[in-house]
Amino acid sequence: MPAARPDRRTERTRAALMSAFVGLLLDEGYEAVTVERVAERANVGRSTFYMHYTGKDDIMRQSLARPSGVLAALAGGDLPAEPIVRQLEHFHQQRARNHVFFSGPSRAIWIKCLAGLVEPRLAKLAQQVRTRPLVPLPLAALQIAEAQLGLIANWLSAKSSPAKADAVAEALLATTRALVAALLRAEAPVLMAGERLTFRVVAT
Repeated sequence: MPAARPDRRTERTRAALMSAFVGLLLDEGYEAVTVERVAERANVGRSTFYMHYTGKDDIMRQSLARPSGVLAALAGGDLPAEPIVRQLEHFHQQRARNHVFFSGPSRAIWIKCLAGLVEPRLAKLAQQVRTRPLVPLPLAALQIAEAQLGLIANWLSAKSSPAKADAVAEALLATTRALVAALLRAEAPVLMAGERLTFRVVAT
């Protein structure tokens, strides 16, 4: 049997809640956001919010799912240049507002969210190369997530002559692969089984 289609009303409600949450977050910061305010802005009841999300940390994590997925794929993945460059360009275009994601409680939540996606990739890679990681995998994943977000945050806050998005993308790839290799005690950067490195940035 074909899978049931998502209920459109449910999708609209989730989208309204997410839009309300992100709007409040960008306008006032994470600490000012409450479930009640998100629900009010989305024009739904508090109980409706909890039908879709367990709390503001949960909706925060889900708001970060897409950018986190792109960054996590750099850890041993086969990633074309376009998705990461496009993501970085978006961050740069919105840097006047989205700095809230790269500091304070928001950044801490993002690091944990990203590390949660990186860790299973590290586990598969460690099994593939049959090596014992230098440190426990949760700690290794946190280090990689910290390094990735730190590079992006420093790039976005640069006051003069910031690097282009494609150069930052290449730097993200290089540092992530180097960290993965070092933390897994691998002699060279490793890829997931069956994957090939296709990330290429052409210098201009």
